[in-house]
Amino acid sequence: MQDPKVLDTPELEPALANLRKARDASADEGADDRDVADLDRAIAAFEIEIRRRHQERGSADVSTVMT
Repeated sequence: MQDPKVLDTPELEPALANLRKARDASADEGADDRDVADLDRAIAAFEIEIRRRHQERGSADVSTVMT
């Protein structure tokens, strides 16, 4: 699995969508709970990274307005 921290911002959303599709397909095909849990952890890592970048971008906007 890819590390979300090394991806460019435009690559994060499509990669997250692919992980969600993979998780859904795995669950539909009867994958064991461990495999689904691994995908859930990867999805959570992507969501955290996306949120972090959005917050950084938001605080960067605020700092430029205040100068």
